[in-house]
Amino acid sequence: MTEEPYDSMFTSDFAGWVRAEVARQDELVALGKVAMTAKGPVEYARIGEGPVVLAVHGGPGGFDQGLLLFEWVTKAGFSLIAPSRPGYLGTPVSSGKSPAEQADLYAALLDTLGIDKVAIICGSAGGASSYEFAIRYPERVTALVAADAVVSQYLMPANAGPVAQALFLSGPGEQLVSYFTKHFPKQTMHEFLQQESVLRPEQIDTQVEAALKDPHQVRLLLRFSRSLSEYSKRSAGVDNDIDGLAKLNDLPVDKIRCPVFIIHGTHDSDVLLYHGVYAWENIPGAEKLWVREGSHLCAWISPQVHETQAKILSFLKQHA
Repeated sequence: MTEEPYDSMFTSDFAGWVRAEVARQDELVALGKVAMTAKGPVEYARIGEGPVVLAVHGGPGGFDQGLLLFEWVTKAGFSLIAPSRPGYLGTPVSSGKSPAEQADLYAALLDTLGIDKVAIICGSAGGASSYEFAIRYPERVTALVAADAVVSQYLMPANAGPVAQALFLSGPGEQLVSYFTKHFPKQTMHEFLQQESVLRPEQIDTQVEAALKDPHQVRLLLRFSRSLSEYSKRSAGVDNDIDGLAKLNDLPVDKIRCPVFIIHGTHDSDVLLYHGVYAWENIPGAEKLWVREGSHLCAWISPQVHETQAKILSFLKQHA
């Protein structure tokens, strides 16, 4: 990945590096705007130049998560459009509750922006609507990249108990996580990997120690944490996802005809590897990458993150 101009401060002035990174996040988040489409209001932002990639966030999330976690795609010559799915931030739930309705909303957004075709990159709970978009609008999708993405029934994982929900699915919890991420990234990264994987404690320790030496992974940790903030503005989307995805049947992904690249962590405890396997086995010609000892965050934090992201960019350059 291309180094950020402030990365030279990473080891010499970590507090200054964090301030510079937060300033960059502020610049990106300030780009959000609302488009009035035929299917309802949609909050979104756009950055970069080149072929368009639609970045579909997970949950909790919003357009900010799409921008913050996928900005690195723009440095390879792509334009990134990141919408907030219904119920998240500035997009009301009424704009589309089901994955199919959300897919129609993406199409309406592209119509409003005058964009004919896009590649899609998605993660986690954003997978269902992204697969639906490729099924429903085959002529508008050049390629699809799905990272630890939902494609079938999704139920809250067993380790998402009261403590985890208090930390990650509440306003006070998110404020605490945000503070710890900036000042004690080791503890925060350890907590995220513990909640999002079935890795053994020693495996988590090894991954955390390696990640803390890499400004790219620490940056993505900070950005992921920020994209969970202001939970009250995201809770309607979370509730809608939890309710709707629990009722989801296996999506008919065998109808997808665009090139598809599926990435999934072997140790993901949130969206189980079954989702990736099902999509890979049923989408004609789909490519796969099972990230060894990868958590739910394996496309952003893992020992193989640079290799994984390089393969994503190579796939997009070939097909988008």
